[in-house]
Amino acid sequence: MQNYSSKKMYLLYMFFAFCSIIINLATQYIAKILLRDTQFTSMQFFDFESVFLIQLILGTISGFIFKFIVDKFAIFKNSYAGLKHTSKQIIIYTLFAVITTIIFWGFEVFFKLIFTYDNRELIGGFIGLIIGYTIKYFLDKKYVFMA
Repeated sequence: MQNYSSKKMYLLYMFFAFCSIIINLATQYIAKILLRDTQFTSMQFFDFESVFLIQLILGTISGFIFKFIVDKFAIFKNSYAGLKHTSKQIIIYTLFAVITTIIFWGFEVFFKLIFTYDNRELIGGFIGLIIGYTIKYFLDKKYVFMA
């Protein structure tokens, strides 16, 4: 029964990870459209357009906030146990998110640099997010929410 419960939890986690990916990539796409014709378009930062960096950061933040709330309360069934406990969870969750974000950003930047078709970075981001979220599930389960 425990294996079924773990499989069900993983599938639910990945469903919400998919929702988070949609939020992340939709935020990036909206930011890209809204910022396309602004002063940021001509600015360069480490050979990337500033719009790309802004969309990457905004997408990451929006996906992170959604995912923490869903993971804590819906996936791992944690209740609010005070500010100190939740702060500790957020810190550990964030540290693991940094690791998986490096995977995500790595794929997104790789696709942007290697391929030439439109929105190529979003496809790389999607692949990186799937890999990152799979790794993060096991880290969250064992170290953050201890389910």
